[in-house]
Amino acid sequence: MPKYSISLEHLAELSALVGWPIAVGHSGRGVRLILPVIEGSVTGEKLNGRVCPVGADWALIRADNCMELDVRALVETEDGAKIHISYTGIIDMTKEQVEQMMAGQALTPAPSTFTTPRFETGHEHYSWLNRIQAVGRGTAEPEEKGLRVCFSWYVLTV
Repeated sequence: MPKYSISLEHLAELSALVGWPIAVGHSGRGVRLILPVIEGSVTGEKLNGRVCPVGADWALIRADNCMELDVRALVETEDGAKIHISYTGIIDMTKEQVEQMMAGQALTPAPSTFTTPRFETGHEHYSWLNRIQAVGRGTAEPEEKGLRVCFSWYVLTV
């Protein structure tokens, strides 16, 4: 029997376009990729805005074909607040899915992506974001200019 329980409260939906992976190459840890943020949106009951064209995912494809995410992005809310979003995550892929991604093809089957977003802002109206932990699940699908990443984000609550 678990000692603690948690609940999930929906926070927002993220849809962002990131550029095709720029391969840095093999390192001792795996293949480093950089996927620059191009555009996007965040929509939710308490959080709405645009994803600004700054930031990137500094992803790492490990020898076991898992892709570790390391994302930094900036959201500007509809009322002008700036919110720094960072998240790590993992995508468990097969070798074939890694090859499909690197070739700009749809991943079949599309793997789920799990993330742990954190937020930073100096805007008083959104300061509650500085004190939460969120989790998310999403996918990535190829488009002409890059990959469309979509996440559902939830706040962990008691």
